[in-house]
Amino acid sequence: MCVPYSQHAPRIRRVLAIGNLCLVAGLLLWNFARPANQIQQNLLHGLTGLLIGFSITVNLCMLRFARRPNQNQPLT
Repeated sequence: MCVPYSQHAPRIRRVLAIGNLCLVAGLLLWNFARPANQIQQNLLHGLTGLLIGFSITVNLCMLRFARRPNQNQPLT
């Protein structure tokens, strides 16, 4: 069952937005950067992988935290 995005806590929504921005930055990085040599191309590959990996990690962790029941609210 999916929790609607608007029902997440504000902290979780902010971190999900950061994760999504990292994903977009990692995917669009090759459209704006033109490496001149092999070292720059390798650095660009590394940065792209880092941004996409960070995005996947953050999004999965925050969605896991969002699905966890709140400990302070009584079950009804």
